[in-house]
Amino acid sequence: MIDHTKVNRGQQIDLKDEVTRIDEDTVTIELGPLVTVDRDKVRLVEKYRPPNRRKALVVAPD
Repeated sequence: MIDHTKVNRGQQIDLKDEVTRIDEDTVTIELGPLVTVDRDKVRLVEKYRPPNRRKALVVAPD
């Protein structure tokens, strides 16, 4: 499916994907091609949560 929605410069849009790189003043997001936006224009939508362990770590005896 191809989206032919018109987007104008300065218009706010939601870009939902994983962040590839964070620099001092820019954020790069991978949406297929890499998209770079100003850091002050990005907001965190979902807090990062590391994956849960299914088994406890086993410590080897000394």
